[in-house]
This record gives sequence, structure tokens and C-alpha cells, in this order.
Amino acid sequence: MGVPTSDIPTGRLRHSGRLRRRHLPYLESGRWRALLVAGVGLGLVGCGPFESEVGAVFRSTGGAATAGEEPAASGGTGVTAPTPLPSDSEQLGFDLSGSPFYTRVQRLTNQQWLRAVTDILRLADAPDLGSDLIPPPEGVTEFSNNERLLEVDTVAADAFELAAESAALLATSSPAALAALSSSTESEVFVRELGRRAFRRPLTEVEEARYLQLFDRGENVYGPDFANGAALVIRAMLQSPSFLYRTELGPAGEPLSGYEVASKLSFWLLGTTPSDALLDAAGAGELDDADALESTAREMLAQPAAAEVMRDFHGQLFHLSSYRKLAKTGVSGWTPAAPAELEEASYRFFDALFTRGSGVEEIFSSRRGFVGPAAAPFYGLDDAPAELEERDLGPARLGYFMQVPFLSLTGLNDEPSTIRRGGQLMSALCNTLGPPSGTFALPPVEPDQTNRERWTALTGTCGGTCHTNYLNPLGFAFEGFDGLGTARESDNGHPVDASGRYPLSDGIVEFADARALMKILARHPQTHACYAKKLASYALQRDIVDADRDLLDALTPVSLDGSFKELILALVTSPSFRVREKDLP
Repeated sequence: MGVPTSDIPTGRLRHSGRLRRRHLPYLESGRWRALLVAGVGLGLVGCGPFESEVGAVFRSTGGAATAGEEPAASGGTGVTAPTPLPSDSEQLGFDLSGSPFYTRVQRLTNQQWLRAVTDILRLADAPDLGSDLIPPPEGVTEFSNNERLLEVDTVAADAFELAAESAALLATSSPAALAALSSSTESEVFVRELGRRAFRRPLTEVEEARYLQLFDRGENVYGPDFANGAALVIRAMLQSPSFLYRTELGPAGEPLSGYEVASKLSFWLLGTTPSDALLDAAGAGELDDADALESTAREMLAQPAAAEVMRDFHGQLFHLSSYRKLAKTGVSGWTPAAPAELEEASYRFFDALFTRGSGVEEIFSSRRGFVGPAAAPFYGLDDAPAELEERDLGPARLGYFMQVPFLSLTGLNDEPSTIRRGGQLMSALCNTLGPPSGTFALPPVEPDQTNRERWTALTGTCGGTCHTNYLNPLGFAFEGFDGLGTARESDNGHPVDASGRYPLSDGIVEFADARALMKILARHPQTHACYAKKLASYALQRDIVDADRDLLDALTPVSLDGSFKELILALVTSPSFRVREKDLP
């Protein structure tokens, strides 16, 4: 990990596997680790704006694991019925429970840490720099950047320490790398410039003085070389809570500071630390105005990094990593290359919607999709492309849920799975199920029995309302497709029946098949409110709850009439994003 010691000139600060604490007075007695682990607001070198502002705000919170994707029968008591919730605009047909604790010091995610370090140190490439960081647990929250997952225990602290050491070695490994760090070889300029980038604000006088002392200590201990002082400063800054945590320290009801807004905006939209230009704008007060903030956010959304962030959001939202576990046994036409192709086709679909300026409606109504050689036969295409390419799939397939990737992922070998398909659609409507009552083996089809009849018989006694009103109707809408996503008109000698009825927030809707259902969902407020809820959860890094109804009321009509980008801009300029909402606990 990092630069081999053989590449470092004699006398340089070497990779020890641990920070040499005896040379760093601020790390004495392990106090730095207590601060880092607890999330207390004191920086490792100097206190800055943290001092006496924040107590230990990270705490353990419970969270139910999401239900698995394997067929399971629900006990019928855990369904969240779409009871309309009164509001000033549209009614929401889903539950808004959760356990946010509105932290004021948000730890960077592993990916944000990696991108921030790469940008702060101006590294050309550092793909393995964060390989030792501890991944968040799976299945606790919908998104891996949720505040409840970003605690730091002693194991994580060790990982951040090692990663900081590796980063320092990379950044000081050559004259060219050192030259990229600062506009000057003067220690004062170096500390001031690096500190501003790392802490996303100017250093205080106390901080600057202490980091200069640390720079001198590096040269005194390891030799009179600029790289030695710089490396020690880098290692310390990258372990400081001032770098590792993003803050919102203003009084409840007051706007965030310009630097806090810059950090919040940049880490959400670009996945990395604010640029020098954005920090300049923050210092000049240019982000205090909602119109100026919207203009800045709009410019960010045109950058490739924004598309990468949205790729991560849609990947987690629609569980696209599940394709890596997709397997079909004894299915004609299925190849080992199919899962990777279907996963990338799904990502590219959502990427294209975002970059073209589309919105939520297109998730359910677009006729375009990405097709590769493995999936082309399942679409019935004779002219299979040599690699993934975007095509018009025709009027019979509307949106992501009628494309081969989704239908194949939610099939059992070559047969459709009512529970898998229905459960995915319920999630897109923010109707949730409780834990399943158990798993089961799907019985074989009886003579003259359709798939719909088999699932109806199987779930009729185990799930009651859960299956009859929620899971089954949505799953049955896709009876026109087998487990590979190939269209079919008959099932076991009988015409396919894909009709159904489903209770949405404003009443029961009826549909003839998946195409009719997609048309309904594409323009229904519940669909757009659900997407807005999940986007807000990802952006604000917390659970969205009943207290956020006003936010969803404001975002839903924007989603109905606008693009993903317009929805993001509406969230950026909302009080939920710009104002500190809660008092300290």
C-alpha cells in the first residue's frame, strides 16, 4: 500500500504502519483517537470552529434489515398500507417512519474520503488508496451514506490512520507530486493552502501555528527535507475530525455558513471536497443567496462527476449490484456474460436519462434501452449488436421495469417470479412489507395450471391482504414476460392474464397489463413523491420522516413536471438543505 520505501530518498519519513505518535504532541495519551471515534468536534491540531460546539453525537441506532430477494411468503401483518396522508398538496400513499438523529458532524463516506484525498493532494491516480477502509454494513439502511452507518470505531480509526499514511507517501513521493501540492515551498504557504483544501475553510491562527510546529518537527526528526515536514502535516490533517467530518454547527433555524453549504453541495453533487473556486465563492458570501446557489448547483450538474454520483444513487435505489449474483440453471440461451451485460445496461439506462435531462416519468415510460449480444435474443432481435448500444425497444416495452435486465433479475430461471417483481414495484411506490414469514420452494406447475394460478394458490393462505392486494397484483402485471424477459402471449396453453388492481394514494387503479400499469405510474403523484423521498434521503444522508412532508409536498410537483436535475435544484434551494433544522441533542 502506498509508495515502496525503496522509492523514498534516504532520510524521508517512512511508512511505519502506524503514525509515530511520540513525534506528534497532539496525539499523546491517545486523545486523538477518542476524539475521532466519538465524533467530538476538536480537531487534532487546533480546534477551529469545532471547539465546545458539539458533544458526542454519534450513537448506535437499530435498523431493520431489508427483506431478501429470494421468494418468501409474508406473514401478512407487516405490510405498510398506502393510507393517504393529508398534506397541503398531494397525498402521499406511504409510510414516513424512520430514525434520523440529524447529526451535526457527518463523517465522509469511504468514497467521499477517497475522492477528497485525491483532489486535496492533487494525485493523478490512487485507485487502491482507500482499499483498507471499512465498508458500511449492508441491509441496515436503504443507502450506504446514511448517517446511522458512518460511525468510527477503533477498527475504522486504524484504517483511516493507515490510509492517511499511504496518502502522505503518494503525495510526497516525487518532486512533481510535491509541486502539485502547493504554489510555494514555503512551509507557511503550504500549510495555509493545504489546510484550506482539507478543512474546507481557512485555518484559524491557532491551527496554522500548530501545523507549522508539526511541519518543523517532521524536518527535525526525519531530516531537513520539505517532503518530511509536508508528509507529517498531511498525515495529521487527513486524520483530523476537521477533515473527516462535514459540519452543520449553526443554531437551529439559521442558515448554514457559506463553507458548510459549499461542502454539503460539493460532496452531494460531485462526491468530493469543494474546489478552490467554490471555497472562494463561499468566503465571499456568494452561496448565501438561493438564486446564486441554484446557479452554482446547475453548473455542477453539468460535470461528469455529477453523473457518477447519480449512477451510485440509482444503483443503490434499484439494487443494480444484485445482477452480480444472478444465475440461471439449465436455461437455454443464458450465457455467463449475461449478468455483467444486464447490470451495465441498467446503469446506462439511468445514466442516459440523467444526462439527457429526463426525469422520473421516463423511468416508467421510456421506449429506449441498452441492448447487448447476450440480451438481444430475449428481446427477439435478429440483429444483435456486438456490444451494448441504445435502441428503441418499441411501444410494447415501457420503462426500466419492462426491460430484459429487470425481468431477468426478477425471474426464477426461465419462469416469472410474482413476489420478486411485485416487491420491486412496491419499493418504487414506497409501500413496504414486513419481514417474510419464511422461505419456500415453488411447487411445480400442475397440469393445465398457469403461473398466475400457481402463485395464487401458493399465497392465498399464507399472506392474506399482503399478497392479495399488494404483491400479487403488481407481480401479475408482468405475466406477459417469462423469467428471461422474453415476451409471451400464452402460459401453459392459456392466454396470459396480466390484469390487476392496486390501491394507490388516491384510490384503487385498474390495469390490463404491465404497459397500462407503467402509464399510470409514470404520471402518478405517489410514484414521484416516493422518488423524491429517496433522493432526499440520499442527499441529506438520513431517514426521511413525517416531519419532512412539507419538503415532499414541494418536490413532488417538480418531479411530475421536470427533470432529475430540476428536482435536485429544488432540493438544493429548499430550507431542508440550506438551514440547520434541529437543535443539538
